[in-house]
Amino acid sequence: MNRTLATDFVRPGLVGRELTRTGYVRLATALERDAASIRLCDDGWLVVAVEIDAPMRGRLYEAIDASIERELGEWHACEAGSGCAGNVRANLVDQLGRASRAGARGIAIFLNPLRAAAGPMGALEPRDSAALRFLAEATRAHALALWLDERDGATGGYGDPVPLSQLLAPARDEAGRSDDPLASPTPTPMPMPIRQTTPAPPTPTTQADDPLREKASAPAPLAPARVGVVVAEAEEVWRSWALQLVAARGPQPLSALEKLFTDSYVPLSNAIAGGLDDARAKSAHDEFRQTFARGYADAFATFAVTTKRPRMVLDAHDVAARIARLHGARSTRLLLVDSMRWDVSRLVEQQLGACLGSRAAITDEMLLWSALPTTTMRQLETIARGVDALRSPAELDADADLPRGRTAEYIRRLRVGSRELHKLDLVESRLVAARGAALRSIPAIAEAAAEAIARHADSLAPHTLLFVFGDHGFTIDRAGSAQQGGASPEEVLVGAFSVLVGAMH
Repeated sequence: MNRTLATDFVRPGLVGRELTRTGYVRLATALERDAASIRLCDDGWLVVAVEIDAPMRGRLYEAIDASIERELGEWHACEAGSGCAGNVRANLVDQLGRASRAGARGIAIFLNPLRAAAGPMGALEPRDSAALRFLAEATRAHALALWLDERDGATGGYGDPVPLSQLLAPARDEAGRSDDPLASPTPTPMPMPIRQTTPAPPTPTTQADDPLREKASAPAPLAPARVGVVVAEAEEVWRSWALQLVAARGPQPLSALEKLFTDSYVPLSNAIAGGLDDARAKSAHDEFRQTFARGYADAFATFAVTTKRPRMVLDAHDVAARIARLHGARSTRLLLVDSMRWDVSRLVEQQLGACLGSRAAITDEMLLWSALPTTTMRQLETIARGVDALRSPAELDADADLPRGRTAEYIRRLRVGSRELHKLDLVESRLVAARGAALRSIPAIAEAAAEAIARHADSLAPHTLLFVFGDHGFTIDRAGSAQQGGASPEEVLVGAFSVLVGAMH
């Protein structure tokens, strides 16, 4: 079943010379992992760093195995045993033994962010999930340490298969009531459609000595629901998202609200825009959207007179400066991507990581909140004037005509007040051109934006921090066209991430 990496792999462990017989699994920041790799290397561990990219999807264990063999070669370890071919467990034990004979106290595996190899649903392939579960279990009995990026605590993964009798049977209590709080109660028993109670895509067939033998395909994409017909496949995907939104009643802490937005609201919103036609899903979506819009409009009026406000687009320069100091960057460059809402930002970030490879490292990602109204000119005004723009908004002209065609693919320099930034209009231009096919065009738009940003990053000097952020988001109406300017969550919350250019460790 789909779950997060944090649930599967985080458990207490010791670091350093105390670890000689057993290992541990740790989620940590990039700086913590760098410090740990140096400490473990000095302590006599064989340290293995594994770069993660999109082509590695479904082949994670092979990449880890190759990296371990490469490091064993650097330690002049003996050759692999002849009886290990085709047996993952025996192969790992052989590698640990060869490392020990070469003088290492254990093997420490450092994995760069795994989300770069995640599938379209934001989860690792079942085969890669099985590899991580196998390695995590091996740390209990061997001197094996597994270090992952802390942001992968929210990356999806797959657990063990469940019997079809459990997968397909509706869950009911002793009184015969369904566990679905969104379902309308019925006064008399009626035939019910087959309905899955817990999202559980098929996982690979496993064997005791080799959990990676079979490779399962990724979950099938969400098929549009049909009016008047109950479609079990659709509910299997969206039901948990709707439940999370329905359960969120009353005021929410900022972190909890942002998590609801990223983990439940955005995927449900895109499913509805893609054709999901279920009254319960639409009700959960619309209620959250309306509540958010009313609450943010009311709270926004107070931002000019209080310091209690979320991190906003107008704070981009300050946020970028703090990140640059943290990572020791020599210079900072800001790049505003027009209409890059949160889910588009994640796609651009993944594609950009694959484009840049080892030439740069994505160091941080975050959410920013747009000022109202959510238009480009309004965000540029707040960047230029800061909080003063909230206290006394200026009369703004309509947004200037966007570059079209090939000209939208080029990044241009802007002077915004006393500050300078760069701007990419490709996303906004392509959305306008897509008209009724905005949702289907998003992956191609994100790929084109990532290529443009990669070209810009390659032109920067080493140790430059490039802070990429959106100014506002957009909604997709029933006709499939992008709209902007409102206070809905997808218009207000935008993505941002930073890229450190240069040779990376």
